[in-house]
Amino acid sequence: MRILLVNSIMDGGGVDSHTLTLADGLLRAGHAVTLALPPTARWQARAAAVPGLRLHVIKATRLLWPLALARMIRSERMDVIHAHHGRDYWIAVAAALLSGRRPGAVVTRHLMSRPKPRSLRFVDRHAHFIAVSDAVAGVLGADPALKPRYLHVVRCGIDTGHFAPSAAVRTKVRAELGFADGDFAFVQVGNAHPPEGKGQFYFVRAAAAVAATHPEARFVCIGDGELMGEVKAEAERLGLGAAFRFIPFCADLAAWLPGMDALVHPAVGSEALGLVIIEALTCARPVIASRLDGIPETFVDGEHGYLVPPKDVPALAAAMDAFLADPRAAMAMGARGREWTVADFSMETMTRATLAVYGQTLTKPAGSSV
Repeated sequence: MRILLVNSIMDGGGVDSHTLTLADGLLRAGHAVTLALPPTARWQARAAAVPGLRLHVIKATRLLWPLALARMIRSERMDVIHAHHGRDYWIAVAAALLSGRRPGAVVTRHLMSRPKPRSLRFVDRHAHFIAVSDAVAGVLGADPALKPRYLHVVRCGIDTGHFAPSAAVRTKVRAELGFADGDFAFVQVGNAHPPEGKGQFYFVRAAAAVAATHPEARFVCIGDGELMGEVKAEAERLGLGAAFRFIPFCADLAAWLPGMDALVHPAVGSEALGLVIIEALTCARPVIASRLDGIPETFVDGEHGYLVPPKDVPALAAAMDAFLADPRAAMAMGARGREWTVADFSMETMTRATLAVYGQTLTKPAGSSV
């Protein structure tokens, strides 16, 4: 098939990572893939590095994107157009209609919020919806009057060869951070945007509680965002000093996660799935994460890590203490986590499921699939 992926942001978030992983999987499966993106995309170079991926940089305003994409659909005889950000849904559907070719249209929902009814009705008439988790599908299907006719669950997948345990990465990361081999390093990943980021403040407070009784504990926060200055000030106020390190936005977490011992993902607000959890588990790192929205679908509590209530600093600290009390048990959790993700969250599994949806858009079946 000739597939056109649409992403008008491509700045390095989870949706953007998912877009590139899907493109890679589709290419490896033998399909022709083009990615439409803006000239301002921070990840344009990373997209260009995906072997075989064609880039179509659209310099026009977003209002003119449907016309530009419609021309590409006609000239390249595209079979499927697939949008990944909510703001691109109408663009993809309009392009499909304007092209005159009527390719299969697919939109992926990565958010726990429901699209506006008017937008949903317009897109639903012409496209299939993919939800990245059962939790997202539940939100989309909550109102029978607004439930998409064609609704599928396809969880995010990752390249399990790229994300993997690595002694070389561990040695390199430890040397760069100045951590001893016997230190136990917790990492939290995500940009800190208002109002509460990805739970960085709760991570810092739990770290302070843990550090008081575990001098071997180390803490790393990876990400940028408007609130990161306040997060750093909080770590300094709590006296964490050199035990707490900050790393700016990272385009490739596979260069860092194998150097850590555990991921802490204290999500607040909402979380459709939690791609970084899957990435950490695939690197054989156990996780501690909020029991929130789609997060419980990413791992088994007590087998691969621990689920804790959102915004509960004592529970977060207790889970971290449990890893420190028995590092071997934590490592075993991580090993089981890699087996879990390789079986259920691989790029190949996601690609096959997505291609099945594409096939349904081309055959125009009746009914709904969840």
